[in-house]
Amino acid sequence: MALVDATVLLDFVSSLAVLGLLVLSFSAVAPALRSGWYVAPGLGVFFALVVGLQMSMPLSPAGGVIVDMRNVPIALAGAFLGLRGLITCLCLAIAMRIAIGGVGVPAGVLGMLLAGSVGYGWAVLKDRLPLRDSGKLIVLGMAMNLHMLSAFAAPAEIMRWYFVEAASTVFLLNLICVPSAGWLLLREQNLLARTAVLSASAKLDPVTRLLSVNAFSQEVSHFHASDRDRSVAGILAVTMKSARWLKRSWGDDAVEQALGVLRLRIGAVLPDQRPLGLDHTQRILIPVTATELSDLRPLRNAVRRSASDTPITIDNSIQVPLAVMMESYALHQPDRPDETTRDIQRATAPRSAAGPAKRNRSRHQNRPADASMPKGLCKTTYHRLFDETDAHMRRALRRT
Repeated sequence: MALVDATVLLDFVSSLAVLGLLVLSFSAVAPALRSGWYVAPGLGVFFALVVGLQMSMPLSPAGGVIVDMRNVPIALAGAFLGLRGLITCLCLAIAMRIAIGGVGVPAGVLGMLLAGSVGYGWAVLKDRLPLRDSGKLIVLGMAMNLHMLSAFAAPAEIMRWYFVEAASTVFLLNLICVPSAGWLLLREQNLLARTAVLSASAKLDPVTRLLSVNAFSQEVSHFHASDRDRSVAGILAVTMKSARWLKRSWGDDAVEQALGVLRLRIGAVLPDQRPLGLDHTQRILIPVTATELSDLRPLRNAVRRSASDTPITIDNSIQVPLAVMMESYALHQPDRPDETTRDIQRATAPRSAAGPAKRNRSRHQNRPADASMPKGLCKTTYHRLFDETDAHMRRALRRT
């Protein structure tokens, strides 16, 4: 086997420079799309665009034959984007290769499928490998060269040229570039995971000093186990009615100030120092015992008075009254923080109003649209009287 000459090698290396786009797209898009089914397919589109750039800078030894480094981003898509991201990347990449055409299409498509399968298999098995991250990435770089077996699907002359002239260079470039780009992607992946863990494990909101949902769920389990009289049965969620007006008039700082004030006032009402939390809808969460849940009126009245009796001070001079509304829901297993977190998330999930509205419509469908007409009065006259009365009321309002 012989290495290709320096000019062709430089062409290969210049095509690999676009692999930096993978790291840029992964680091920029993944944090912004942390959740949702569209995250992996969206990144798969970015990876497929890099595949297209790779195919636009090919080494072509014969007409219709493309030898390039397109399989590197495909293997990395399988390794870091999961099955949905890989399928999105493969579908777009294969479509672009078929559009180019030529006698090398079967071999090119087979090579893409092999590279993607190797990358996905590595992602499934990497945690079982008794190696560090660098060793695992080297294994990926070596295994990814299995895509070269697709050359057997090409005509004999092209296959012979590929293994004699190009295979050794492709092997070395795969061994260098896959671990290098993979290390950058793995670093971003670990950074995102570490950031998510730190965010989830934060105990207190830095401004309101209320517990995050995860920390609140943990504290509820401790409070529940501390005393039989403190057995938690549910949550009382307190929503500040004026939050939107405060935000519009005074900004986010005013809302956070009001939540902090409510924390102090509610804590003064509760005699047992029970934990107070804050969910993502900015509702203050209060654990309630089974006795309190059976009759929440005393606790509701106490919380409402503590919020509304004394206004809060904004900008050292503006007195703003507070008003709250409350809703309660039961906890299935207060001794298990994960179940408490799920109960809170279910309670804050948006509810569809289509069901009740549809039931109300069906409930009133069979009712007559109008009351029965007085005897001797037709419907036209009946509606005209209402219209005249309405016009008369509007004129009276204008005169006043």
